[in-house]
Amino acid sequence: MTPRAAALRRLPPFLLAAFVALLAASCGIFETRTPEPPNQLSSNFVPPTDPSLVFQNLVNAFHDQNSVNYLKCLADSSTGLPAFRFDPDPEARLNYAAVYAAWNRQSEQQSFEAMKAQLATGATMTLVFTTLSATSLSADSAQYDARYELTVPHTRKGLQTLAAGRALFALGSDRTRSWAIVRWTDLAVTTGDFTWSDLKGAFGQ
Repeated sequence: MTPRAAALRRLPPFLLAAFVALLAASCGIFETRTPEPPNQLSSNFVPPTDPSLVFQNLVNAFHDQNSVNYLKCLADSSTGLPAFRFDPDPEARLNYAAVYAAWNRQSEQQSFEAMKAQLATGATMTLVFTTLSATSLSADSAQYDARYELTVPHTRKGLQTLAAGRALFALGSDRTRSWAIVRWTDLAVTTGDFTWSDLKGAFGQ
């Protein structure tokens, strides 16, 4: 018997048990731990195999504050669809003439990110389509008429947080059979209403 073993046998039972427990616990100190996954944007994107799913993805993109998924709802010319086009409400076009002079798909993402960056602490953007109806449907194109309410609880002074209006959407199906918005026309229901166009214009500057 080695001197170390003899010394251990002379320890009182409760000290010996504590020593064994400590030794067992120390065996895992240098083991590699599985790293925790990095923080990621919430994503509830549904493959848009039907044109109606594009609107579900728009709603989810605002709820998740996910500009990447928002952009996926808009036509990408590299997939075989025409380039995305947004026609703002005429009054907003006048008020934000410089902004809308060169508006494109990337402008949409930049405006979305600017809204998100100026949200009040803990606030969430909310999009609701109060009415949504298909006016034309075919194998590779669709037309929708909608009424919407978009709430963006931002911290910018002097700018409304609720936009409401009417939107006309023309959608197309790309070469992967995924649907996206090709043309989007925004309209005020009543002259002077604060529309989605006003929000985009304000945050697109």
